[in-house]
Order: sequence, then structure tokens, then C-alpha cells
Amino acid sequence: MKPTSEKKRKAQTTDILLSLEEELKDRMVAALEHTRPRTGIKSQQVFIRTAIDQLCTKLETQYNNGEPFPAPADEIAI
Repeated sequence: MKPTSEKKRKAQTTDILLSLEEELKDRMVAALEHTRPRTGIKSQQVFIRTAIDQLCTKLETQYNNGEPFPAPADEIAI
């Protein structure tokens, strides 16, 4: 049995800068507030992460047999 004081390890993260058109941000806030009881999504950050995950899954399913795409090759400097 694991000790109760052991913390879950967080996934590795990276920060990104994200700018949105005001209309899109307003739509996100409205959707988040109106669907919170049904989705359990309580923050804009989780909303954005969920949206990214769902779109990546959709594109991987549609274009890559449901597998994650490999990382892009680094540019070759000549």
C-alpha cells in the first residue's frame, strides 16, 4: 500500500502564450459557465486543455489511424 503522504506526480507541462479574439473568449466563458454542472470543467485552463485534447484526438483518428502524430522533424540548418 502506498503511503498517504505520497503525492501524485504531475505530467510534464510547458507554458504557452495564447491570444484570442474577444468574441471567441466571450463564447468560451459563456459556454464554460452554462455547462459547468454538466461537464465538471471549472476553469478556462481546463476548458482549453480539453478542447485541444479533443481536437487532437479527432485529427489523429481521421488522419493517423487513431495514433498520436510523431513529433515534427527539426529544421536542418545549412
